[in-house]
Amino acid sequence: MTPLMLSTASTTLTARGVRGNAKSATAEKACRRGRVVCWASAGSAPERGEAVRRAMFSFAAAAAVTLSAGSASADDASAELFNKTCAGCHAAGGNIVAAGATLFPQDLQRNGVNDVDTIYTLVYGGKNKMPGYGQDCQPRGQCTFGARLSDDDVRGLAEYVLEQSKLEW
Repeated sequence: MTPLMLSTASTTLTARGVRGNAKSATAEKACRRGRVVCWASAGSAPERGEAVRRAMFSFAAAAAVTLSAGSASADDASAELFNKTCAGCHAAGGNIVAAGATLFPQDLQRNGVNDVDTIYTLVYGGKNKMPGYGQDCQPRGQCTFGARLSDDDVRGLAEYVLEQSKLEW
């Protein structure tokens, strides 16, 4: 994975899971909002310190979401399953493996993965570097080595991803 480098006038930020060019306003906004981990590789000491604070906040926020427990409803169960199964690569809607395949609306739309059935198919059978999680996923090498998910769980994940995407994570 090659992290994305973002340049501003006085510092360079690296953002994982955000697609953009050297002055991407979307990526910089995601850094400020703590949606992705950003850090400084140049600039003054205060700028590097601020970038480190942002990175630590992003990490703490991701850890809090991942460690949250309790599932009183189907949405909570899907959120918990997403955090357990998908957040390793797709934390906060990003994608640490393929920057152009985030779970944000613009990437889902561009990649033709913007409805529940298409997301279900992708989660069930996998694609490229993403393993499939469905009970009967084939071919075997494309599927997760971990526990497989029921059809209802895969459907719940697909609905959760689409719902969260509409909320911009």
